[in-house]
Amino acid sequence: MDEQDGFIVAMGCRKCGRCENICPNGALYRINGFVNVDHEKCDLCMKCVKVCPNKALLYME
Repeated sequence: MDEQDGFIVAMGCRKCGRCENICPNGALYRINGFVNVDHEKCDLCMKCVKVCPNKALLYME
């Protein structure tokens, strides 16, 4: 993958669980059911962004 300057953010999570176990690097974790992103582990594969039905996981530049 080409070097990217952005990152994934979680905004408006509805606790649906669709992103559960989708990240190959284990960058997603939950606090009180809401998804969060560990930016140290995230390699911007975008799997979580593609699977989220609520568009709560977003790529930001």
